[in-house]
Amino acid sequence: MRKSTITETYASDIGKVWDMVTDNTNYSWRSDLERIDILDGGGTFIEYTKEGFFTEFTITCKEPCGRYEFTMKNKNFTGRWTGLFSSVESGGTRIEFTEVLYIKNPVMELLSYIAMPLKKIQRTYAADLRRALGEDIP
Repeated sequence: MRKSTITETYASDIGKVWDMVTDNTNYSWRSDLERIDILDGGGTFIEYTKEGFFTEFTITCKEPCGRYEFTMKNKNFTGRWTGLFSSVESGGTRIEFTEVLYIKNPVMELLSYIAMPLKKIQRTYAADLRRALGEDIP
């Protein structure tokens, strides 16, 4: 099992951050994606990376401006993702995103630390989100 958590604070209000993260029709701000296909009225979606990999996601919890969760699977792993959103005193938003992966093949699990650096992937997402929100990157 692999697990990684990232926490960030944005100046933007919680509604704007929530909308950006949960709107799977608006993914052009994501530097890692080629496209997203939306299935089942939005309850399931498939992300395609620019490298040609795809992962299927199924939303399991969507509490507006609070909690967003989904399961994920592809040929190499299964897992879950949890996003927690909270307002901060300044009017901004604190996010905490946790990703847990179960790699199907033990050899692939070892290689995944190189081929799929979770913390780096999360940092890229956080930086892309910051740019999409129109905020300067610290």
